[in-house]
Parts: sequence; C-alpha cells; structure tokens
Amino acid sequence: MTFRDPSLVTVVVPTFNSERFLEKSLLSIRKQTYKNIEIIVVDNYSTDKTYEIAQKYARVFFKGPERSSQRNLGSRNAFGDYLFFIDSDMELTPKVVEDCIKEALEKEVHAIIVPEVSVGEGFWTKCKALERSCYVGDASIEAARFFKKDIFLELGSYDEELIGPEDWDLNQRFRNRGFKIARINAFIQHHEGKLT
Repeated sequence: MTFRDPSLVTVVVPTFNSERFLEKSLLSIRKQTYKNIEIIVVDNYSTDKTYEIAQKYARVFFKGPERSSQRNLGSRNAFGDYLFFIDSDMELTPKVVEDCIKEALEKEVHAIIVPEVSVGEGFWTKCKALERSCYVGDASIEAARFFKKDIFLELGSYDEELIGPEDWDLNQRFRNRGFKIARINAFIQHHEGKLT
C-alpha cells in the first residue's frame, strides 16, 4: 500500500470531550472488513480522556471551534483518496467501508449516503430512533458522509460558517454540480445515550 493508493480511505472523526463512546467508535473502524483505512481524529481541545483514547488508534490534530472546521482540517491532512466523516458517538457495522468503496469504484460514484440507526436507553431515545427510521431513503433529509476527496476539496469542503446544516449544504453542492450520490445498506449505529 502506498499513501496515494486510490483505494485508501481516510476516516475523519471530530471530537470534544468524547471519551464516553470514542473507543467503541474507533474500534469499529479498526474492525472493518475493508482494511485499507487510516483514521484521523481532530479534537476541539477536550478536557477529558479523549486524547489518550484517540492517540492509541489514530493520528490526532487539534482544531476548533466547530466540527466543520475539524472535518476540513482532517481532510487536508488525509492521505486517502476517499474521505469518510463520522461522529465520535457513531459505531460502524463491519461492512460499511467495504460497501462504500465497492459502490465508489464499481459504479463511479462520487458521494455515498450511509443510513443511521439510533441506539440508547429510555423512552425519548426510542422516539429518536423512530424519527431517524423515517429518514431512511429520503434524499431531502439524508446526507452523504463518504466522498471522493478531490471533488470534496474542489467543491470547497464543509462550509465553516454553518453549524448544523453543513452536511446538507455539501450534499446539495454535489447534486447541483451533477456528481453521482448513492447509498448503501450497511448502517451506522448512532449512540444517543439516554435522552431526556
């Protein structure tokens, strides 16, 4: 493997006081059936054990104040030709990256949507899980997380002025320029904890 191998996937994980779920998240990346992966964690100067956990599994950078700027810094330091952005409370099922790279290479797709399932404790978490299940397949709500790096950079990366809708903004820029967006069936578990 060389660092410019077109099948290298860089997974970028922004963090801030993320010790609760971070190790589970990073281990799920390590346990992917597709092995040609590098992990970058971009931490917003956490005060808990986030850095200690992250440095066991990833290259670590520091940047704030929001996840768009963290993701963009990670993308600029990525060796992979594909970028996959997840949050620190997300756990990948084993074939997520394999399915993304197959879709990207075999069908010449430029961005990929990965469905999410909410998991956690309590009544309100179950409500969130039901709400999220209604999004599956809805192109107006779901947004891509896996991108061909050169196009991601060409389109200006995440808009650092946006806080919240940056995923959908980038997704729309891909669509507006005519780039192909697909979706896979393998999913991400989004750990909600115990919502109140």
